[in-house]
Amino acid sequence: ITWTVMDINGNPAVAVTQTVTVTDNQLPVITTSGPLSANNTPGLCSAIVSVTAATAEDNCGVGSPVGTRSDGLALGDPYPVGVTTITWNVMDVNGNPAIAAIQTVTVTDNQAPVITTSGPINVNNTPGLCGANITVPPATAQDNCTIGSPVGTRSDGLLLTDMYPIGVTTITWNISDASGNAAITVPQIV
Repeated sequence: ITWTVMDINGNPAVAVTQTVTVTDNQLPVITTSGPLSANNTPGLCSAIVSVTAATAEDNCGVGSPVGTRSDGLALGDPYPVGVTTITWNVMDVNGNPAIAAIQTVTVTDNQAPVITTSGPINVNNTPGLCGANITVPPATAQDNCTIGSPVGTRSDGLLLTDMYPIGVTTITWNISDASGNAAITVPQIV
């Protein structure tokens, strides 16, 4: 503000300047679309999730928030099974940063593993024994996510490596993946 004045005789004063500074100390506010949930894409250990960009409001001008995923991937990339967080940040035109907004994306694995055995095993008894020593090939399992090996349980309660008696012994193969999805049990006849 420049202040001027004249006295009653028309003599002007030396102008005086006054500065008024207004500081913007109001932080922008970010709003997300909230937590997101999805099931895995069949056959994959992930899912494509459509993430709506967060919005920001401010008393002065503000741009669009930028989202950063906890796994460092692009927002449009597939999200892995589990929880991924997106941290949204923005600054207003005066350099005031918003308090970061956190959004979670949860992908649930609902696909059960599939077990494959080597099929029925038919052998003759070991000479002189009322049974046979058999090496049973382990069953295998496939899943959209990583998985271990199936566990076989014999119908007679013995170990898979023990001698098999004359007659029919059933091995039941089971496995669950890391998400707790159990495969349909597969019987194998010896």
